[in-house]
Amino acid sequence: MLKHNSTLTILNLGNNRICNDGAKSISELLKINSTLKILRINYNLDDKGAIAISEALRINSSLLKLDLGFNYIRDNGAEAIGESLKNNS
Repeated sequence: MLKHNSTLTILNLGNNRICNDGAKSISELLKINSTLKILRINYNLDDKGAIAISEALRINSSLLKLDLGFNYIRDNGAEAIGESLKNNS
């Protein structure tokens, strides 16, 4: 449903226990959606979830703000996010 939504610009999924499966779904959304500008997924992710999100960040160039605060992201997840943002256009 959200993959093809052309009006939603802010999505707040903070503190919703989306875990890794949810992060994979969000990643698929971000790969296709070009209108979402702000995504809040704080209090949800660990390294696996962060790596899933990082895959979409390599493709998505419309997202302007990503809130990853208070997650359980360690070195591997942070490095994946950082690398994807370096390559993001």
